[in-house]
Amino acid sequence: MFLTVEFDKKYKRDTFSCKHATLNNYLQFQATKESKAGLARIYLLINENAEVIGYYTLSSAELPRDSVPEDLLKKLPQSYSGYPAILLGRLALTTKESGKGLGGQLIVDALHRCVMHSMSIGTSVIMVDPIDEDAKNFYAKYMFKPLPDANRMILRIDHNLRAHFGIHP
Repeated sequence: MFLTVEFDKKYKRDTFSCKHATLNNYLQFQATKESKAGLARIYLLINENAEVIGYYTLSSAELPRDSVPEDLLKKLPQSYSGYPAILLGRLALTTKESGKGLGGQLIVDALHRCVMHSMSIGTSVIMVDPIDEDAKNFYAKYMFKPLPDANRMILRIDHNLRAHFGIHP
């Protein structure tokens, strides 16, 4: 059994290992500081032994005006320097648990939180900066679309995504 919980130092992070050292290092050395500073909300996927087997981060962000797709740009007042967004900054799963569908469990949890968040504040875009081609392919399975001229992908929070989670404004 696996459970998604908010970040807390009490969960065992020392055995977490994925294929990207930067994601391992983040969990080991930066997560506590960023969590305390309110820079990111970190959610952990833990097992029955309280070991972290996956995690993701969410924070507020802005999609720069020159990256905003034309149809969204039409809705953006001239005074805005960018489009309000939620950044799904990191998403990682330990190598020993890969191939079991847990990455899907993590992203669905993240998307649900983003949709719920969008009901309280003005945002309708989730953005990611995929770390590699595997990550791009993973996000594409969840309907994220690449932006031209950037290593960034976005997913719009629209009525279809809200309806998927049974949320109706």
